Amino acid sequence: MIKAFFRGLVIGLIFWSISINWIFDAINFYGAGYFLSFCITALLIFYLSLYFGFFTFLIKFFEGNKFFVLLVPSLIFILEWVRSWMISGFPWLNIGIFSVPINFTGYLPLIGVSGTSFIFGLIIVLALKISILRIGSIFLLLLVGFLSPNKNLFLDEDSRQLKIAVVQPVENNYKILNNLTLQAKNDGAEVIIWPEAVSSYQNFQARTEFADIDIIGGFFVQQDEKIFTSIINTSTNDRYDKRNLVPFGEFQPFDNLLKNFNEFFNIPNSSLTRGEKKQKKVLIQQIPFSGLICWELSFNDTFVDRTRNTGFIIHISNDSWYGKNMPAQHLLHAKARAIESQKWVVRSTTDGISDIISPYNQKKLSENIPKGIKSFKTETISTNMKNTTYLIFGDYPLLIFSFIIILLAVIDKKRNEK
Repeated sequence: MIKAFFRGLVIGLIFWSISINWIFDAINFYGAGYFLSFCITALLIFYLSLYFGFFTFLIKFFEGNKFFVLLVPSLIFILEWVRSWMISGFPWLNIGIFSVPINFTGYLPLIGVSGTSFIFGLIIVLALKISILRIGSIFLLLLVGFLSPNKNLFLDEDSRQLKIAVVQPVENNYKILNNLTLQAKNDGAEVIIWPEAVSSYQNFQARTEFADIDIIGGFFVQQDEKIFTSIINTSTNDRYDKRNLVPFGEFQPFDNLLKNFNEFFNIPNSSLTRGEKKQKKVLIQQIPFSGLICWELSFNDTFVDRTRNTGFIIHISNDSWYGKNMPAQHLLHAKARAIESQKWVVRSTTDGISDIISPYNQKKLSENIPKGIKSFKTETISTNMKNTTYLIFGDYPLLIFSFIIILLAVIDKKRNEK
């Protein structure tokens, strides 16, 4: 079983080394130097690879178990769930996210990305032994996955049309933002979305050139001794505060134990306050929208809670310090969220990749704004207040099912050992 663990560990090291090497760029951006950046990145990759090792270890441990077919996808689901909250969480690149590039998206509105990870695991374990029943089961699972979600199944009959724009300034400079915002307004945009962390909100409120424009953007908000990073409807001052902060970059997970860490890296805004779990829905032109900041998008609980009973999703981010590979992965998560919720995702980033994403037919839309390009994009979106099955129930049904399967597998193993 030790060999099985190390086999999984090696696979994990390869996967994460290829997938999140941009962590090195993010750390080195603040002057840590190549050696220290490499060490911290390697440590994170090793930690994430442990989950692969635990998976292969448990597969070997339960080999021949009566519940093996359901145990394999259950272990995948539970391990991804644990990874999403352990040590503040790293819910990045779950297996199910790769359903989007291959158009295997039929399960997303029903059980989400994490549930699709379960389905992938189930298909693989069924394919290990050939039988008529297993071939039929695989065919049905594939059929549902490759069928596009029925648009009318989760469609709001009282949908509204809204012409909306995203701006990508490359740098958070008010002169650039003003120019792009005026261009978008002249293009007919009713609402204009700015990226994350443009400035302090007090600084924005002191300006007068945006008074007659509906702008939603990311700002720092100070309340007494607390500082929040928020997405704000500047017409009403209503806001969502970021809940899932970036460890070390936005808060200290170990309090005073590592108080000199951010001073060494010279990281600004590294003592932000975490937003409340339950936050009041923010409206724009009487339409409630879901507001998600940066990698909040990848946290299932935050996404489901923030998006349930809203008309569309606004996602703002600043991916400029993550290197070249991360923005494409971030966009992939945004596309998955559009399909999961059957709601449009309006995504504005500082320097890319910005986009307005349809949950139905992405191929008909114009191109996104590539990284490093100053521009804006305007689209007419349709609001959708109806909730998908995944937005109603989240991960709970599969979470309960997976724990039951693991419990039954443990009982079966103990019974066979007697």
